[in-house]
Amino acid sequence: MGPDLRYLEAVPGVFLVLIAVLLVACERPEPPPIELAPPPPPSVRGTLRIGSYGPDATSGNAPPLVHHQQWVRGPGYQGVEDNDLRGFLDGRFIYGWNQPGQIHSRVGRRPTKPRFGETELFRTLQRWDAVALPSAARLLEASLVIGVEAGPERPLDVLLYAVNPDWNPGEGGTQRDNTSPPRAGEVWWNEVAHGERPWALPGVGLASDHHALADTPSMALAEAHWEPDQTLLRFESEALRAYAEQRIRKGESLRILVKLSDTLEDEAGTILFLYTANHGDLRNLARRPILSLVWTAQSARVAEQHRVHLEAGRAVTFPRIRLAGETRLAASFEAAVGSGRPTLQVRGGRGDGVSEWISAEHPVELLGRGWDWAEVRLLAARDPIELGSPFETSLHDTWVRTAAPDQQQVVFEFEAPRGERFEVLAPYRGNYTWQVAFIPDEIGRWRYRFRESFLKRAFESEEGVFDVVVLDRENARRQLLELASRLREGGATSDEAPSPWVESFWRLERAGMGLETPESFASPSGREFFELLTEVRELLSQRRVPDVLNATPMKRDWESQAP
Repeated sequence: MGPDLRYLEAVPGVFLVLIAVLLVACERPEPPPIELAPPPPPSVRGTLRIGSYGPDATSGNAPPLVHHQQWVRGPGYQGVEDNDLRGFLDGRFIYGWNQPGQIHSRVGRRPTKPRFGETELFRTLQRWDAVALPSAARLLEASLVIGVEAGPERPLDVLLYAVNPDWNPGEGGTQRDNTSPPRAGEVWWNEVAHGERPWALPGVGLASDHHALADTPSMALAEAHWEPDQTLLRFESEALRAYAEQRIRKGESLRILVKLSDTLEDEAGTILFLYTANHGDLRNLARRPILSLVWTAQSARVAEQHRVHLEAGRAVTFPRIRLAGETRLAASFEAAVGSGRPTLQVRGGRGDGVSEWISAEHPVELLGRGWDWAEVRLLAARDPIELGSPFETSLHDTWVRTAAPDQQQVVFEFEAPRGERFEVLAPYRGNYTWQVAFIPDEIGRWRYRFRESFLKRAFESEEGVFDVVVLDRENARRQLLELASRLREGGATSDEAPSPWVESFWRLERAGMGLETPESFASPSGREFFELLTEVRELLSQRRVPDVLNATPMKRDWESQAP
């Protein structure tokens, strides 16, 4: 129904018409926003460094390389855990719980609801295990980045301290739910190990350079200043570098306390929520703490640098390195501005034996592998999954309030490169863990999220990405057969009404051809591949593809016109 214009009867006719048109136009809904296709993955550009390292500083004669590497909890590294500690400085507490593996931890003091004269104080422990470098490696830089979930409307100062006693992060207390008393040996506010050893003072509280039982040294390792709406805390200092180098050389864990400054801990409403190593699903590392190390070592026997400029989706394998008693192999990539993030892999062998490809994101231990040689492969792909293989990930979260864990629904949504979306329910696997398995059906970059309602306010995760690739010639043929089967089941198509699978075919064709050589393509195997491509073409176009295409010249419009 249009606007009521009766009150405009005295307005001259032409103006009345103009005003009516404007009023009706104002009632029209705004056009829906145009959905733009996600940008294509960028190419990978930068410098790849490959080094093999002997058992000590005197074993190498190659020039030292500078490696940039990161450690973050995910499929290739599980060595970090963080604990939420809570209580009062005198050892009293409201909730005496062992709390590892949460999606966030906290530092600072609660704003309201005092109990026994004060509000709860929070601190965070981080324990980084299995950070291994070649013998006599020298750290040039070390930094720790922690994501911030939320904080107060005021600036804060956050500090890192080295922790002297070692601890067991635990499994969430007697009920393994993070809301129950610690089991024997588990860490919490009052004890390094429940029933076995207390902190010198509650809350990792004794800072001293002289007391034999000190929980931390007197001085901090590093400090970060936080402003409201800031999303990251970055800690970097010479003291942090020296501490990390010392611990790694000894083969020991990095043990860190994260806390607000003493002044801010004594003020209400200073609580800061930090993302932990367990935030989100296992494969989406976007918000998790990152330990970055820049290092070099004099024990290099082989030192190579390669300039890289590789299109998204492609892979390159570098020449084999002959091994002669080296103990570690390291590969690192220093990206140019705007570069995509590659995946680094390594394999080796002896005689006719060849190993599977394994991750080379961190230095690879060579002892016990029996390799005579090794080779590094760089993939211009994020978290690559071979086409036809399942994408699997899991979610662990103990803060579940709206229903029992086995009654909760965790739904993953996957978006294919062609734009199609799939919803997959992640079944509950016990111990506050939900696991999903999904087989992507198309080459290219996939995006995914999950959503849950563990709290009254529903949660949607950060977007994750992974790249589906084909790196095996036989798999390229299997996938063409699978595509042909789908096209037969999917109904008629034609060049005039193309199938949504057309671009999938293009990607599969490109991936398969990229694995061929002139010799293999001319072989019977190559002919078989060619015939499979032909079969899919005919299913897509609904007409026979001729064996030989006529090379007739195109007739131009002006040539066909009569004189």
